[in-house]
Amino acid sequence: MAGENFTDCVLFRSGKLADLTPLVGEREEHSGVSITQLAGARAIAYVKTRKPFCVNDVPMQKILWDRRVCLRLLDKIQVRTPQRVEVSRDGGPQVLTTEMTKHIKDVSGIALEPVDTEKQIPPRHVELIDDGDVLSVDGALLKKPFVEKPTSGEDHNIIIYFPQSSGGGARKLFRKIGNKSSDYVPDLNTPRAITEPGSSYIYESFMQVDNAEDVKAYTVGPHYCHAETRKSPVVDGIVRRNTHGKELRYVTALSTEEKETASRISTTFGQRVCGFDMLRASGKTYVIDVNGWSFVKNNDDYYEHCATILKDIFVKERLRRGGVTPPLPSPAASDIDPLARATQAMKDRDQQSASAPTIATKSPNGTNGNGAPPASIESQQPDSTLSASSEAASSKTESALNSTAQSTAMSPMLPLPPPDLTLPGTASASSSVKTTTATTPAGQPQSGETATAPPPPKHSWKLKGMVSVIRHADRTPKQKYKFTFHTEPFIALLKGHQEEVLLIGEAALASVIQAVDVANEAGIEDQAKLKALRNVLVKKGSWAGTKVQIKPMFRKKKTEQASAVHEMPDVDENAKAEIQGNSGECPGKELDAAPSSKRHDSSSGVTMSKFTAAEERLVLDKLQLIVKWGGEPTHSARYQSQELGENMRNDLMLLNRDILDEVHVYSSSERRVTASAQIWAASFLGRKDIPEDFITIRKDLLDDSNAAKDETDKVKKKLKGLLRKGNERPAQFAWPENMPEPSEVQTRVVQLMNFHRRVMQYNYGKLYSGAATSLGSISNPSTEKLTGEGSSTSISSALSHANAVNSIQSRWCSGEDAELFRERWEKLFTEFCDGEKVDPSKISELYDTMKFDALHNRQFLEWVFAPPKSMLDEEYGVKEGRSKESEESKASEDPMGEKSQNPSPDGSDKTDASGRGTSVKKLFRRRSFLNGLRHLNEEGPPEQYFRLYKGTHQTAIKADPRNDPLQELYRLAKVLFDFICPQEYGISDSEKLEIGLLTSLPLLKEIVQDLEEMQASNDAKSFFYFTKESHIYTLLNCIIEGGIETKIKRSTIPDLDYLSQICFELYESEMKPPAEGISGEEPTFAYSIRVTISPGCHVFDPLHVQLDSRHCIGCAPRRSLTPHADWLQVIKTLRAKFNQVKLPKTFLAVNLSDAFTFEEQERLANDHDMLEMKAAPPKDLLSGGHEPLEEATAAADADAEPAEHEESTNPV
Repeated sequence: MAGENFTDCVLFRSGKLADLTPLVGEREEHSGVSITQLAGARAIAYVKTRKPFCVNDVPMQKILWDRRVCLRLLDKIQVRTPQRVEVSRDGGPQVLTTEMTKHIKDVSGIALEPVDTEKQIPPRHVELIDDGDVLSVDGALLKKPFVEKPTSGEDHNIIIYFPQSSGGGARKLFRKIGNKSSDYVPDLNTPRAITEPGSSYIYESFMQVDNAEDVKAYTVGPHYCHAETRKSPVVDGIVRRNTHGKELRYVTALSTEEKETASRISTTFGQRVCGFDMLRASGKTYVIDVNGWSFVKNNDDYYEHCATILKDIFVKERLRRGGVTPPLPSPAASDIDPLARATQAMKDRDQQSASAPTIATKSPNGTNGNGAPPASIESQQPDSTLSASSEAASSKTESALNSTAQSTAMSPMLPLPPPDLTLPGTASASSSVKTTTATTPAGQPQSGETATAPPPPKHSWKLKGMVSVIRHADRTPKQKYKFTFHTEPFIALLKGHQEEVLLIGEAALASVIQAVDVANEAGIEDQAKLKALRNVLVKKGSWAGTKVQIKPMFRKKKTEQASAVHEMPDVDENAKAEIQGNSGECPGKELDAAPSSKRHDSSSGVTMSKFTAAEERLVLDKLQLIVKWGGEPTHSARYQSQELGENMRNDLMLLNRDILDEVHVYSSSERRVTASAQIWAASFLGRKDIPEDFITIRKDLLDDSNAAKDETDKVKKKLKGLLRKGNERPAQFAWPENMPEPSEVQTRVVQLMNFHRRVMQYNYGKLYSGAATSLGSISNPSTEKLTGEGSSTSISSALSHANAVNSIQSRWCSGEDAELFRERWEKLFTEFCDGEKVDPSKISELYDTMKFDALHNRQFLEWVFAPPKSMLDEEYGVKEGRSKESEESKASEDPMGEKSQNPSPDGSDKTDASGRGTSVKKLFRRRSFLNGLRHLNEEGPPEQYFRLYKGTHQTAIKADPRNDPLQELYRLAKVLFDFICPQEYGISDSEKLEIGLLTSLPLLKEIVQDLEEMQASNDAKSFFYFTKESHIYTLLNCIIEGGIETKIKRSTIPDLDYLSQICFELYESEMKPPAEGISGEEPTFAYSIRVTISPGCHVFDPLHVQLDSRHCIGCAPRRSLTPHADWLQVIKTLRAKFNQVKLPKTFLAVNLSDAFTFEEQERLANDHDMLEMKAAPPKDLLSGGHEPLEEATAAADADAEPAEHEESTNPV
């Protein structure tokens, strides 16, 4: 019905409305027509089919689509509008059909002539005269300044043209983009009606308004109107905002004439809740636009009035439909009110057509023939005993001001109960509503003593509780380096543990630096790796959230090498009970170390976790050490969490405000998750802050689990082959039509990464004039930057650099700057361009980084990757200003030279500049690429289904052809992301279920327990679990593959982004005993569960969405993942999976941060409680070559499967 403002208005301030429940959201999905999913004809069809009570007349909203009809109707009711001329070349207003004009007359009493578009004659002469200062349309004259408006009410590209005496030019008005609402164009003097001979426009005289302000008016019924003034966008186009980012508006009083105008507009247009725009000029008021359904923002007085008025309307309508006349009719609708008179005429016709006896039948599943649950007998048939006088009196109330013919059947109010919750039976009603007959369906024994209890009416279903699992809000990109070590100083960091350990904090990280120094002095590890690791720890160790993960890896024992390897002690049964898995924070992203030709003691297969090692009597092989940083909450995380908390509070207040009386919030231990939970909880509870102990940390449920490490490693090994040339693409994997094969797209991505690397180096060279060597010392460790001896620049040079950066992007958020930006991207370039092959896990890192920079660093991103014209022409193959269609026209003449341009196996760029440019051009010009990229500009079914955030209107933004390569890189990266990353939690259905249960079974058990507790309790409750990406996806897999019926396919679900949610909703309905039943009998209840899902703060194309300074993407609404089902059946289905997998007793990484203190480091060398490990390799083995960091990390990533998958925004 409406958004959150409507919820505010009706729910918070109106108290409980008994069994009256608004028809909101997606609860009309079960009908043939959805009023909230589609607009226009579908909404009107819904109203005609179901005949619900409508606050605003839906068919009348069609006239708002055409400004010409609006203005004609305003003229008819003598509302003052600016002088105008029309240029109609489309045949006139197409909405003015015969049917529509009849409906307008019925609602407003005003007769408009239907428009025959074929007979309309367009104007013959449209020209500028008098030195371009006067517009002439077939002799009708209008002097500048005038306002040019498209005839479509949905098109807000309005232009104001000024006369030469005022300097000429024009000001373009558009939907607010950030703090801009208009732009002045000095050389624009000719109206579009002249430059676009086939278009239609309205031209209105420009009004010199008082105080340079517009007036926004908002009606609630014909007798209440609230008005506010705002700065006119005509002044300078700068939007004035308060400290909360809201546009500054001031309440203004309306004159008697303005109040009468508001009443006439609300009544004539059939819109009780209606917004319209006025201008005050020279003591008179002019109406310039009628907007329809509109609410005021952030004004409590308005909401109090709105709640009172709408509640009165709803209650009276409910009484009317129940056959009860309100005892005190309100005289709000006078006898001369045309809307009330027309409504009464339609109602009388309905009563006459419904006066004959009717029979209401029920289908065997307890629903009406149209699929809706049965309403009471009184609501299925009008009361024939109502007197005409009482009907007439009722029609004079505000509730009679319904703009459509109302049905006598009760409209659906709350979610459908599942078929098995309604009692089967067939009911019939004679002409007397006092007589009812209950029959037993065929096939069941008939009892003459007890009648079958009728199923509960639909509106009696009530939300009793909710269990919601929510991902954290926006964060900075996570980054990591991975190393493989084999020697004693690093084994000592395990402190005797045989499982993965975490080291967090400066003291713990200092112990790692000490281990590096010991190994370096002893010469027992690769010197380049040690130098790179030390440099990372020195630079990032003090950052919040920096941590080190150390993962022991095991291999099968080889008897011939037993003398050289100390076998790991046997693990007895008691030890087995404490064994845990060994993946990273989520299903893995990292790979074991590549087997060197000089090492023959590592297994060729996947290295196993400690749990598997204990069962198969494996020996310790090596350690994988991962340094991670980033992943901290951004400033927009606060706005996102607050907005979601407020919206969810509004939803629950509407459905059952008692749920807010008992709220339980749980969180994982990570900073970004707890921060999101705290901000959300304060907003959800309507408090400024919450007690420290309000949120419970549940590491066992919500932290990363290692239990599925071995299974995810096997899956990732399979995934690596999907991007290799010649491998068949699985049919179930997402892939756009007309796109080349994945291996070709990957080759193109590598080429684009090489291209953007050169562009970035070129632009940084300009920015820093050759002094950029101090940047990114860690991003390219093979160079001298690893020494930490960056070039020193003078203070003046540093200031000039800072000023240059500020001129590109003045504000940096989340601790970013130009150097950190370059460091992140150089690391990506190294991983994509310098290795022998691309690791699939890096695709999600590229996608994640591009999304972050598109939202938080848009200006700098577009500048630093904008190639110079020569590079754009020679290496990318597109000239500035030349469209892609022109390139496509040449594609047939320049076929793809795949045979002659064989790329290297890694897809990297190994050729000279000319060969490289030719290859890039040819690949870009391929028709399949062009068609595929053009198709990617359109939203797919997932985005359409979930109604994702699209930002503000942006037609005024002109695309820069220099950004085409960047946009292509993002689209192709997303194609690969959607292809590979959904499978990281399992490729086959069985793998998805197994990994899902191993990872999220403890959470699933807790959810089931919460649902059972809610069902058994007399009070409403809610439970909220804040966690990370891995648990969201694995929990979803448990639902989809666990046997619960779903309404949507997996392919319909897009990337589950920040603040994505999976909600289990428990509904309750009282099964009232029949009237002739035993008095005092205890009532029984039926319960239903529905699972809903939201992709969170996801946006279709972050490179095109326009945001304000908050950089905040709105959260998509939840949609049904499953239909309503019997609660017990859902519980049984979930419980049946509890014993399908066997979890280790512990499956969390051991946090050793507290075990490391600066004082204890002195005794670290004497600690003998360590794992036995093979002896350090001799120095001559290591002296064969010191591989630089990128080669070392590439080797570490090459043949071991990813074992850590933290938060890469990967979908299922």
